Amino acid sequence: MTAENYTVEYQLDKIIENDRLSHTYMFEGDAIETLKRYSEYFALNILGDTARNARLISEGNHPDYFYLATAETAIKKEAVEDLVRRMNRKPTESDYKVYVIEAFEKLTPQAENSVLKFLEDPPARTVAILLTIDKSSILPTIHSRAQHIHIRGERDDRIGMLEDLNEAELQTVDILALNAEHVKELGEVFPRLRQAAMDFSRKWVGGHPLVLIEIKSMLDICQNRKDHALLLQLIDGFVRQCMHEVLELEDFRPYGNETGNTGVGQRVEHLARMLEEIQTANRMLSSNVHPMLVFESMVICSKG
Repeated sequence: MTAENYTVEYQLDKIIENDRLSHTYMFEGDAIETLKRYSEYFALNILGDTARNARLISEGNHPDYFYLATAETAIKKEAVEDLVRRMNRKPTESDYKVYVIEAFEKLTPQAENSVLKFLEDPPARTVAILLTIDKSSILPTIHSRAQHIHIRGERDDRIGMLEDLNEAELQTVDILALNAEHVKELGEVFPRLRQAAMDFSRKWVGGHPLVLIEIKSMLDICQNRKDHALLLQLIDGFVRQCMHEVLELEDFRPYGNETGNTGVGQRVEHLARMLEEIQTANRMLSSNVHPMLVFESMVICSKG
C-alpha cells in the first residue's frame, strides 16, 4: 500500500469516527481493483469491523450490504431497481445499510436516472459507494450529490492486467497513473499512441516549425474523446518530465531516457506555459470542441 493510500484509509476512518457519514460517496481512480478493496474496507467499518461482518461482506451474504457489478458492458435499469428494493428495507444487523456500484460509468441512461431518483431521497442510514474509473461520463447531478474521494491505484492493480506491454510502457502507465482498463482496451494501439505522443512532444518542446503537421497523424490513432484525453495525459507527462530535467530533478521519469534530453536548454517559464495550455486543452475537450482545433490551439497559444 502506498503512503498516499494510507492517507485515504485515515480519511475514511475519520469520517466514521467523527460520525460525519454522507449518503453518497464516489470513489474515483485509475484501477478498479483498488477501488473495490477500499469500498469493502469502508463498508466493513460502517457496518462494524468484526470477523463475522468481514466474512459475510467478502462472501456477499451480509443482509445490510449489497454489491452491484456486471461483466457485461452495461448495468441496466432492472439491476438498479433490484438494488433499490433491497436498500428500502430497514437494516437488520447493523445501524446502516451500504451498497456499492462497481464501474458506475457502465450504467445505462435509464439506470443512471433511476439511481439519481434514489439518491435524491435515500432512506435514512443508507450509504452509497459509487466506484468509477471514468467519471467524465457520469451525470453532473450525480456528481453534485456525492462526496468525492480520489484513490490512486496500487501498482499491481494498475499494471497487473497489462502483460502485453514492455517495461518502458508499463513505467509510463504506472507513473502517470493512467486508466489501466482503458489502456487494456486499446491493446496494441496504446504503444502507437504513446510513441506518437513522444514524437509530437519532442517537436513541440523543441519548437520544431512543422510540429502542427504531427497533429493529424497523432489524432488518426484515436477512436474517441477518451483516447484524446489519454493522449493529452501522455503529452502532459512528457512535458512535465522535461520540466523536471531542466530543474535537475530525478523523481519523475514516466519516459525514462526516451525524452532524449529534449528539455535541455528550455526555460522553465516556457514549459510552464505549455502545461497551462494542456490544461486548457483538457477543458476544451470536455466542452466538445473539435480535437483538431483543441490541439492546434494548444500549440499556437503556447508560443505566447
